[in-house]
Amino acid sequence: MDRARRILRLAALPALLLPGAALADSLTSTIADALAHAPALAEAQAGVDAAKARLDGAHAQSMPTLGIEGQVGAGRLDNGGFFGFTARNVTPLALRAGAELPIYAGGRVAAAIDQAHGGQAIAALALADARSRTTVDAVAAYAEVLTARRIETRWQQTDGELAEIERQAALRFKAGEIPQSDLSSAKARRAEGTAGLAAAQGRRIVAEARYRRLTGHDAGQLDPLPALPAIPPTLDEAIDTAHRSNPVLAQAERAVDVAKAGVRGAKAEGMPVIGAFAEASRTRDQFFPDYRADSMSVGVRGRWTLFNGGRTAAKIHEADAGLDASEARARDAREAIDSAVIDAWTGLHSTTAMVEAGHARAAAAAEALRSTRLEAKVGEKPTLAVLDAEREATGADAAAIEAEGQQLVAAWQLNALAGALTP
Repeated sequence: MDRARRILRLAALPALLLPGAALADSLTSTIADALAHAPALAEAQAGVDAAKARLDGAHAQSMPTLGIEGQVGAGRLDNGGFFGFTARNVTPLALRAGAELPIYAGGRVAAAIDQAHGGQAIAALALADARSRTTVDAVAAYAEVLTARRIETRWQQTDGELAEIERQAALRFKAGEIPQSDLSSAKARRAEGTAGLAAAQGRRIVAEARYRRLTGHDAGQLDPLPALPAIPPTLDEAIDTAHRSNPVLAQAERAVDVAKAGVRGAKAEGMPVIGAFAEASRTRDQFFPDYRADSMSVGVRGRWTLFNGGRTAAKIHEADAGLDASEARARDAREAIDSAVIDAWTGLHSTTAMVEAGHARAAAAAEALRSTRLEAKVGEKPTLAVLDAEREATGADAAAIEAEGQQLVAAWQLNALAGALTP
């Protein structure tokens, strides 16, 4: 099992390494494990195999067919003395073998092959889309585990500091240095810190459970968040790339081709069918005792249904409606992909700005907390000011950590929409 997983990881890496991307080994391993574990990929691969089988079946329609049938029995034949034959025991035998090769089917076979080809392409694109979604999910799970762990660590630090502030406030209250309100505020902030720590722990547990579900194993020790992958340089280029490579859009477009082949197949139902055949038969004791008959024939046979009550016309109308629906879905898919790329592009740049602002805010809040603590020690600031500064610093650190994870996921999501994660 471990050897197979290593092989799957190595096989998956060439499809994941983007130009300019700087991946940590741990993130690479997480993606490979998710790809090896995902049931959605197994389902999509089964769809590819089924589509290939349908294509083989469509090609088989143009191949010759060979069949043989026969029967043998034991009985008694009594012609009542007709032709002078008396009743006798007989062993009736009838064998027939035949072969037929389609010569012309009015386009039915070609249309079926085109439909099967389109279905195979759609199945392959569905597999690519599943790989892309699984990859983004793995990146999101990886980032969430690291984010949750860092935020939990920060809340543990805050909880410890608030506990110390509460202890000192109680001592100062006993000494008559601060009023009851300051002690109560310290206790309230400590309770707030405990609640924040509990929430952070819950988030970390949920994140690790999701990671386990995606990869099939516990998160363990993870490397820090890696650098962002290379992304399209402009929004227009991202949209153009998505038009060329997005697997969801490509599926919708190939579905139009399949629908067109369906229209051709429906129209072919009104055309004749012609095939060459060869048949041979052997008959024994079918009519008279010692009766024998052997035959062989070759030729051409055809069938043309000139009237079927409107069945062919109904199939054509149904296929035309299916084509219209496929074209509408393709247009909708293109518009949806455009909108999603714009959202992802905007989201990435928003999170980038949030990361920069978050770091600036965290640095300023840390400096404010340090200054407030010094001022409180010399009596220039009350205990409540320290508590407020502690709350602000914790919130600023958490927001900065959160933004870093969101930025990484947004970059991978943009590449997934642009089709940059497919092999």
